[in-house]
Amino acid sequence: MSWIKIGLLAGAALHPAMALAQGEPVGQTQDSPASGSDIVVTAQRFEQRLQDVPLSVTAVSNEELLARNVSTLSDMEYAIPGLSTVEYGPGLQFVQIRGVSNSLGAPTVGVYLDEMPVTFDTQGSALDLRLIDMERVEVLRGPQATLYGEGSMGGTIHYVTASPDLGRIGGSAETEISGTRDGGGNFKAVAVLNLPVVTDRLGIRLAGGYEDIGGYIDSANTGQRNINDGKVKTIRAKILAKPTDRLRVSLLALHQESDQDNQNFGVDRRTSAVVPTFNVDNYDLFEGELGYDFGGVNLTASAGHINRRTNLQYDVTPFFLPTLNALFDLAPGFITQVPLSTDARYDISTGDIRLASTHDGVIGWLLGAQYRNSKSTMLTATATAPGTLPVAALDSDDRRKSESYAIYGEVRLHPVEKLTLLGGLRYYDDKRSVDSTSSSFGFPSIDTGTAKFHSLNPRFNIQYAFSRSSMMFVNIAKGFRSGGFNLTSAGGGVTEIPPTYAPDAIWTYEFGTKQQILGNKLFLDASVYYSDWKGIQSYNFAPGSPLTIVTNGGKVSGWGIDLAVTARPVSGLTLTGTYSWNDLAYDNDTADKLKGDPVDLAVRKTWSASLDYRAPLFGTTDGFFRADYQHAGRAQITLRNFGGQIVDRPARDLVNLRTGLTFDKFEISVFANNVFDEDAPLMIGPFGTISENVEQRPRVIGLGGRMTF
Repeated sequence: MSWIKIGLLAGAALHPAMALAQGEPVGQTQDSPASGSDIVVTAQRFEQRLQDVPLSVTAVSNEELLARNVSTLSDMEYAIPGLSTVEYGPGLQFVQIRGVSNSLGAPTVGVYLDEMPVTFDTQGSALDLRLIDMERVEVLRGPQATLYGEGSMGGTIHYVTASPDLGRIGGSAETEISGTRDGGGNFKAVAVLNLPVVTDRLGIRLAGGYEDIGGYIDSANTGQRNINDGKVKTIRAKILAKPTDRLRVSLLALHQESDQDNQNFGVDRRTSAVVPTFNVDNYDLFEGELGYDFGGVNLTASAGHINRRTNLQYDVTPFFLPTLNALFDLAPGFITQVPLSTDARYDISTGDIRLASTHDGVIGWLLGAQYRNSKSTMLTATATAPGTLPVAALDSDDRRKSESYAIYGEVRLHPVEKLTLLGGLRYYDDKRSVDSTSSSFGFPSIDTGTAKFHSLNPRFNIQYAFSRSSMMFVNIAKGFRSGGFNLTSAGGGVTEIPPTYAPDAIWTYEFGTKQQILGNKLFLDASVYYSDWKGIQSYNFAPGSPLTIVTNGGKVSGWGIDLAVTARPVSGLTLTGTYSWNDLAYDNDTADKLKGDPVDLAVRKTWSASLDYRAPLFGTTDGFFRADYQHAGRAQITLRNFGGQIVDRPARDLVNLRTGLTFDKFEISVFANNVFDEDAPLMIGPFGTISENVEQRPRVIGLGGRMTF
């Protein structure tokens, strides 16, 4: 098995004329936490009503997150059209939007926290961001490379943290206890404190969370129960200063610790693993932002840093033990355990600066530059027990660097009152290096190299607003992700291996419309799109060799539909529905795919429905009831050149219920997640170092309380 495969699997304000509806106040209605059309978003890097954004965007407000009682985005993924995830522990997540997905290389979805990109360079290593005290979460569908850069091929997820309120002291505290069917208990506590230090000028906001997540997988070897329990601790501080009416400065610090004794691997909620498969993921994140209004031109600058360390272990006994017995003629029982451990460290620094016009005129513009410096070290090794071997089956020290620059800009033309034309462009330059030392059964190999990757990414947009409540748009955009390295020494000097693989790119052509009708009682967001993805990074074999490498050879295309509907027929009642479909498939044969094969992990059909009803009962006491239903069709990973392996992800249907009372500043609720105890695995193994299934969390029933002040 090549190191490429092991490494993958182990690591496995432009147009203020449109903003805020030309100065009219907007805000959340009191009828429902899901008044999506009234949410103010920054999808185009400036504030505007969601209704006015000429892109496919889902914005989830903090009120909606609380109403759904979710901790991570994966808890409500199918309620966001086109979004799907596979998560088997904190920080171990594959994300896809609109079927643009891949099981190797860099991610195909960009992730931002406030102004800071927090995307990592390897699939399956997404930063675990808990939905604590968020102002909102924006999910932008379709390529977003012009404004958001590398990796935003299928779309971008933008987490916006709540900023300090400079006018009042306030906060909240919430807690919940729950039980998992055939599993352990769960406990969660979250607290938020808002303190204005100097009224209207300086304030600080503190948020913290603690989660004790009960396990639900038992060990078939030791008899231990609920061995995949875990804990997540989060603390965040955000300082906001407004020394003058023109200057705004904010500083954010975030620390999180995740510790899971065993990952969510098993079959029928039992695991045969003979070694612990722990997952420990800790990180510190710092970000600073500065905004200044020069009068007609706004300056926005930001800088950030992430320091992250991840320790993982997998049970690779089923893969290696037969080979070890054959190579070393071992006595029975001499070796019964072969763990594979990974110690990964990341240091990422980013910076962004941009200028944008603010006048209400025929022409608007934005010009920016971005910098990113990423360093990673991954130490991977196998061990044996109870006996030891003179050499390790696998031992590697892989160090990689990426230093990238980008220049980007957009120009907006407003030739007539209702028509807006936009053109944008980003140039991206990435210098990467690899320094890898590894050995397999005592045979060493050394790989070093540098390479440069470039990409030019345009965007074109036409928007026509019939009225404040009716618009349509056409958007054409290109997305990309950077290239990478093959480890050429794996060929032993006999097989010629290409040292690098190039970036791949996607073009998406989209028509969309947003409509508010029946006196704002019905909100419709619909789009039809066609995607053309070329040069896809694919698994291949080195010429005349069984060694795995990555090449660019795949081509994928297909149509898709996204639909979201929100209805408020009477006061207090909100009904929502979403539907997403895509038919992306390979247009040609590659080493790992056949023509017609679906994209890895891409869910072709998802739909959801929700009901939220809130009504006064007596005095200051209100009651509420919430029901959420989510469906996702099946997906798969196709590896034709690995014995025709197809890794299946079955279809699933999830139902969550929540009901309770609110009075004054208090809320109490009871809830049930996965009401019908859906047990379809998130992924059916074996796949690489994962020898069993990734199991779905069973039904959870609990009680919660929340207080605001």
